[in-house]
Formats: sequence, C-alpha cells, structure tokens
Amino acid sequence: MGFLKGKKGLIVGVANNKSIAYGIAQSCFNQGATLAFTYLNESLEKRVRPIAQELNSPYVYELDVSKEEHFKSLYNSVKKDLGSLDFIVHSVAFAPKEALEGSLLETSKSAFNTAMEISVYSLIELTNTLKPLLNNGASVLTLSYLGSTKYMAHYNVMGLAKAALE
Repeated sequence: MGFLKGKKGLIVGVANNKSIAYGIAQSCFNQGATLAFTYLNESLEKRVRPIAQELNSPYVYELDVSKEEHFKSLYNSVKKDLGSLDFIVHSVAFAPKEALEGSLLETSKSAFNTAMEISVYSLIELTNTLKPLLNNGASVLTLSYLGSTKYMAHYNVMGLAKAALE
C-alpha cells in the first residue's frame, strides 16, 4: 500500500476527473487512504459518485457550503460512517460571473461577499464543524493560485479570495 494506509480523508470540491481535487484524491487512494467525497448539487453528484466508486469509496455526501445545515449533516454522516478523519482537502472556489469581468473596482458588495463566503469562509466553517472528528496530527489542506499574488486577467475578486486563504 503506502504511507496513507489506515488514514481517512474527506475530499471537498471534486468537480470532475480533470480537477486538481481528483488528482489529490487519486494520489491519496494510491497511498492507501480511505476517502469520502462531497458534492454541491444533483448535477455534480452525477460526476462525483463515479469518481468515488473508482476510488473504492461508498461515502458521498451533499455539501452546499452556503448552507449551514449541510455542515451539520456532513458532521453526522462522517461521524457515523468513518468515526474520525486524518485529513481534509478543501478545493472549493466560486465567484459570480460579474465579479470576474471588468475591473475589480466594479465588483458589487454582494458578489464580493459571495466569493469570500464560498471560497474562504467555507474552509473555516468546514474545519470548525469537523474539528471534533480530527485525529491528533490531522491535516487540513486548501488550494490557492498564483492569482493571489500576481495580476491575472479576469481573476479579479478570486485573487483576493485566494490571498485571504493564504
């Protein structure tokens, strides 16, 4: 097996088999980890379930990070199914389309808040919710991007969100 044999992890934010979160999940699985996955909605569930099956995981949970009740449900499901976690991978980012167009200075307060809630605060809420299930020495990983430190065309508010994660 590998260095993650016997370890349990939650992968949040797999979009498809080309996403970075998928690559991370695949590597963790190849090293022996037991994995659980989340999906945002019914459309993404249809993509995530086959990935979970490919990686030998029956654990697939709905998680819309903008809905507090989803976090409570996730906690209960993970506790029941896995008991504890050794790592969490947070690969969640979103900004409304209008927040990625034009100038950053044209970003509405609503679009800014949405980008920060989904892309940044979700990591805090996820970690706080699952903290009682984290084993000693557990790890929490989130993903950033070069746009957090350098200008990237059409990245706008996401640059600020990624910088906030860092």
